[in-house]
Amino acid sequence: MDKSSNQVSKHFSIQQLADGVYAAIHTEGGAAICNAGLIELGGLLVGFDTFLTPQAAEDLKQFSLNTFGRAPQIVVNSHYHNDHVWGDQVFAKEAQIISSLGTRRLFDTEGKAELEWYTVHSAQQLENMQERLQSCQDEGERIELIGMCGYYAGLVEALPNLTVHKPSITFERSLTLHGEKRCAELITFENAHTASDTVLFLPSDGILFMSDLLFVQSHPYLSEGNPDALLAALRQLSKLDVDCYVPGHGSLGSKKDIERLNEYVIFCQHAVTEVIDAGGGLDALMEIDLPDEYQPWQMRQMFRGNLKSTYERMKR
Repeated sequence: MDKSSNQVSKHFSIQQLADGVYAAIHTEGGAAICNAGLIELGGLLVGFDTFLTPQAAEDLKQFSLNTFGRAPQIVVNSHYHNDHVWGDQVFAKEAQIISSLGTRRLFDTEGKAELEWYTVHSAQQLENMQERLQSCQDEGERIELIGMCGYYAGLVEALPNLTVHKPSITFERSLTLHGEKRCAELITFENAHTASDTVLFLPSDGILFMSDLLFVQSHPYLSEGNPDALLAALRQLSKLDVDCYVPGHGSLGSKKDIERLNEYVIFCQHAVTEVIDAGGGLDALMEIDLPDEYQPWQMRQMFRGNLKSTYERMKR
């Protein structure tokens, strides 16, 4: 399996996973933010997620044109979060956009609220992040701020001309796309990361595009889903015959990375349980130190939020 990296954009690098299968891995400080994929099934070219911004998606489309001679005919939205779908407009003329039915519904609720918030606040957030970066002395925090500056700078550039495209084809639970060379299985999980998340599995190649059901060397975002449902999804996906896991954020992963995410979620649950059993509240929970093993992980700012959301769910 060729996993050589090719920097084709300031927003992402390309890693070839198999013949006709590519992962686009986001670059820190760019405006892609998440990872994406291009999969040639044989007569049918599929894109998996489209990044945060049209400018990053334009580079992915150009790579597709250079590599395959065409843009994807199908684009799969793994879930509704902006960093995975706001590049859809770049592909919408040539491609049908597919998602789970639950994801499409979320475009009209949480997705609409997300767009409204970022339209109002992105410019101020960018200014705040840039000011913090100038005075930051901690190297880990500095790296995170570089990422957030890329995030908000990309949005400030994109939002004036951004058009959100809702999926035009939906399915429930699972859907298989068949090509002349391989098939792609779309499998949906509820309430694991968001209310609805889809992964893309290539059984003949042992490749699994997991989107945000997997973060590699990065703190996950647990505040919207149910940690128990996430653990159940990870158990199910770990049983598949997979050699290469493409996360939503971070570098290419292995089964060990699924185990690490499992351990992280369980740590958060145990930490919250101990505080509740001792009669403590949120103040006590926020005093918990980040374990050494998670110190090097990106997006450390997620840790407190993950503890808080786990606490609130357990108290309910």
